[in-house]
Amino acid sequence: MNDLNDLTVPAAPNRVSIASSCSTVEFTASIWTGRKKDKRASAQVTRDNNAEKGSAGVYKSLLGKCPELEAITAHVGDVRNNTHYKMTMPWSDLGQRLLTTADLPEYRRLMSEKENEFWDLVNTFLRNYQWELSQVQAKLGTLYRPEDYPSEDEIRGKFGFSVVCVPLPETGDFRIDVGRDQLQELQEDYQQHYTTNITRAMRNVHDRCVNELTKLHNSIDWEDGEKKGKIFSSVFEHCLELIDMLETCNLTNNTQMAAVHAKLKAQFSGKGMQGLSPEALREDATLRRQTRDVLADAIKTLPSLEM
Repeated sequence: MNDLNDLTVPAAPNRVSIASSCSTVEFTASIWTGRKKDKRASAQVTRDNNAEKGSAGVYKSLLGKCPELEAITAHVGDVRNNTHYKMTMPWSDLGQRLLTTADLPEYRRLMSEKENEFWDLVNTFLRNYQWELSQVQAKLGTLYRPEDYPSEDEIRGKFGFSVVCVPLPETGDFRIDVGRDQLQELQEDYQQHYTTNITRAMRNVHDRCVNELTKLHNSIDWEDGEKKGKIFSSVFEHCLELIDMLETCNLTNNTQMAAVHAKLKAQFSGKGMQGLSPEALREDATLRRQTRDVLADAIKTLPSLEM
């Protein structure tokens, strides 16, 4: 295991460079779920089963199966998992994530596109809302209650899409009116918080990278004449993205992580490896073996970041 002292946040002077190279970003989306508890049906189920009051609940899907509403939910999940989480690192338990300045323009561009898609899907749903209402009584039977259904304007207000970027504060930046002793205590508390979160962000990049590199390594761990492994293009592309993140998200300028990035970059996109692709790895035993060795070395030598 590598020495954690080499991986922690540098001394105070370098914290300014970290603050200037990163920002915190928060993504939130709200959706009308179309679900509601039916108190009357819940009470009936409880009575029919001789159960204690409040021990059972009946939740109804107000529109039944509604593809337009399901599409909005799926879109938000895709944005959260495949854009927001993919391009950022953990920062706080309150929902903020860490985003490097280098990735900020691309992040803003992608999230702007995703927001436009979100509202397009919302508008499609609202255009079909009245038609859905005309069908829903047949779907719900005696569970149907007209008062359960908001107006189109009310429903529109239940949807939201927000991205907020805030500069990363530096330790010691406490602009509050407290005594000197309290100020120093607050600064020390935040310094610990700052160091812990930077380390957690670095560990997240490390873990994601090791996970994807291991998947690719295992998929090419075979020789000619043996059963061929499946080399998925999605795994290969994720590896390329995370190799780039080893550079842009090296917040502490860790030399070991930089060396691993350089070696992986040379293997995947160096002058002699312009043809590296899933297809090339399937067909070229020498290239496959060389890439496998580079991956194995990277997995073994990447910094092990522990809290």
